[in-house]
Amino acid sequence: MSLFDLAGRVAIVTGGSQGLGRGIAHALAEAGADVVVIARLPEAVTQGSERPHAAVDGVVEELRAKGRRALGVTADVREEDQVNDFVEKALAEFGRIDILVNNAGGSWGESFTKGPILEIGSHDMIEAYRLNVVSTFLCSRAVAPAMFKQGKGAIVNIASITGQGPCPGQSSYGAAKAGVISLTQTMASEWAPAIRVNAVAPSLVETPHRAKGGGGDVEATMLSTTPLARIGTVEEHSAAVAFLASDAAGYVTGTVLDVNGGRGA
Repeated sequence: MSLFDLAGRVAIVTGGSQGLGRGIAHALAEAGADVVVIARLPEAVTQGSERPHAAVDGVVEELRAKGRRALGVTADVREEDQVNDFVEKALAEFGRIDILVNNAGGSWGESFTKGPILEIGSHDMIEAYRLNVVSTFLCSRAVAPAMFKQGKGAIVNIASITGQGPCPGQSSYGAAKAGVISLTQTMASEWAPAIRVNAVAPSLVETPHRAKGGGGDVEATMLSTTPLARIGTVEEHSAAVAFLASDAAGYVTGTVLDVNGGRGA
């Protein structure tokens, strides 16, 4: 059996109904995993335009068409009771949880905005932390008992290049993603050897809704300092996640895998 084969395994992907999350769900399914897709409903946002949150039904149908078992659950990963509920549903449906991908996150949203430090408030910083770090903490802690009982599990967190250095204009997001990286390393240390915990740190990802939050000068600057001189695809980032979730990365834990076109090289 290939070390990349995920047949017989069950994965949970948060924020999995669209964009990078949808791509990750497909990549895991194509490797053989059955997938639980978590997403929440759309609401009005502080940026003045609706941030799209696609329903889970479409992705679930796509995964089933690939011959995989799939379950969709509408939930908010910032709320502990809702996180515990979808983990219970996953276990009731599949009997196990082998992989968790903490993909849900963002630099702005329904409850907060982004901007230079002097243009945001403490509320924006706190809400960015809740969406990116607290959600990762809650989801990981909820699946850990099942993984320990099985004696094996893999968690992949979606970090960001913004959490690895200065991030002008996105201070709250950068600080939150730095928190995701630190949490990844601590979980990897505390939960070894049963559970491997790693992170993927993207730069720019080409998704249908990428422009919703605004790119402008920041994006142009990022591209100008990217040796590969282009934005990464969903498929390229999803493949990195699938690798870390598989036995091919069986000796990899506490690592941040940069998928950034060479920025910082």
